[in-house]
Amino acid sequence: MSQSSVVTTVARRAPARRTRASLEVVTPTDRAGSAWFPVLCFALLVAGLGAVLGLNTSMAQDSFEVTALEARSASLADKEDSLTQTINDRAAPQRLATEADALGMVPAGSAAFIDADKGSILGVASVAKKPDGFTVGAAATATADQSSTSSSPSSKSTSKPSSKAAQKKTPTARPSN
Repeated sequence: MSQSSVVTTVARRAPARRTRASLEVVTPTDRAGSAWFPVLCFALLVAGLGAVLGLNTSMAQDSFEVTALEARSASLADKEDSLTQTINDRAAPQRLATEADALGMVPAGSAAFIDADKGSILGVASVAKKPDGFTVGAAATATADQSSTSSSPSSKSTSKPSSKAAQKKTPTARPSN
């Protein structure tokens, strides 16, 4: 490479001299910018605080509604338990036997079933007769009488049977010959 080519390459790479900008005095009114900028910042701040306040109020209201709904749910659960207990008490075998006895119903001695598919009757039914002896209805009444008399402090081991139990005659054992 020749010396003249190096000089031209360096001349191309060297920046051209720039003229310096003249210095000017800047006054505060030129630097201040727009008067709307602080107003815009304040408006955004107020809007943000308003949104936070609205969300907080909404959450507090929802909290009160949840508390009220939980109380209602607990009340309904208690009512359901009460109704279930009532149904179970009314469906108890002792109560059903007592009510059936009050209606004059007697236990069946035998049962017969109808097979609808085959069109036949299974078993032999017989007419039910009122037993003279100890029945479930009398047992339920006697048990209720004993529990009510034994719970009173003045009761002793002798308790009087109720009017229904007194009406029923219990068979006495007879010696067979």
